[in-house]
Amino acid sequence: MTMRILIRFISALALSASLAGAAHAQNYRVLGRSEPVANGGFAIQWPGSGFEVTLTGSKLTAQIEDWGANWLNIEVDGNVTQLALKEGSWEYTLFDGPTGQHTIKVTRRTGTPVGVTRFLDISGDGPILPTEDRTRRILVIGDSVTSGYGIEGESQFCAYSHATQNHDLAYPALTAAAFNADLHTIAADGRGLVRNFSGDDPTMSEAAWRELPGSTVNWARLAYRPQVIIINLGSADFAAGDPGDGFDAAYVGMLATLRQTYPQAEIYGAIGGMLHGDAYAAARNSVLGAVNTRRDTGDTKVHFIEFSLESSPRRFGCDWHPGLDAHRQMALKLASAITRDLGWKPSRTPATPAEEVLLSAR
Repeated sequence: MTMRILIRFISALALSASLAGAAHAQNYRVLGRSEPVANGGFAIQWPGSGFEVTLTGSKLTAQIEDWGANWLNIEVDGNVTQLALKEGSWEYTLFDGPTGQHTIKVTRRTGTPVGVTRFLDISGDGPILPTEDRTRRILVIGDSVTSGYGIEGESQFCAYSHATQNHDLAYPALTAAAFNADLHTIAADGRGLVRNFSGDDPTMSEAAWRELPGSTVNWARLAYRPQVIIINLGSADFAAGDPGDGFDAAYVGMLATLRQTYPQAEIYGAIGGMLHGDAYAAARNSVLGAVNTRRDTGDTKVHFIEFSLESSPRRFGCDWHPGLDAHRQMALKLASAITRDLGWKPSRTPATPAEEVLLSAR
């Protein structure tokens, strides 16, 4: 190891340790990736990110700054309500109820294109403590299929609206809830591994390693050590035809980087949920080929998983994206693979609405 590489490695470890220490110093637990805000607080943009606390009291408020288009889920002791944010910085009442001990979880329903949400202050009328980190950790890297784009739409013919997106009902959140695992969903609507559906935003080859999708700050990778990693990319890349060997090389490179960073993780290269016909066949062959290339190096902890979805009343959400039924099917298949490869057992006592949805579908 050269001196330059050694210095970078030590710096990364130091940054990871400092971030972990800072997170535990707060009276809330940040969920997902975030970026610090000057003068305190944190910013989020990835779907499913947010915070969780235990409140001993009757009221929880937060000062939140937003573009005015994001939606949050607020889960209090297992009961979920929605909150549509307004433009600017406002104080919101997240909970106002009976005095007692309450677990309150706030997560972002909407995707990355709706901009950054900043939590500037979180306050209660009683003691607030961060919840405990989970021992099980999952990382999912994907696009709008993974973010829950249009999931609550009635059919494939409805037009997307922010109200129809709900990451907490998408397959990553359902799977994490079933195993009582922490989750980082790194998914950006419309972005591919090497070619986006449209626009000139950074592709996921670059954005997947950032604190926020629009940030120039790299994520301290050792601050979160997943035992399970899912890559579900390709829908945007192949939508306009086969992107060529560049996709294959980038996929193999992402697998290699993830393996180097997380030596013991089970990694799944996934495909399915949206593409069809020749585009699907080409994407499937590329993902399967990349997984096999990695396995040929002796890496037995890399797997291919195909989400072959059955017809059902809620197969589709808006704009031909996976609907509620499709995401349940994807979660069940993924959960089965995780149980097979890691021995994790889904909880038999549902603790959250998402977990109940998944287990009731078994």
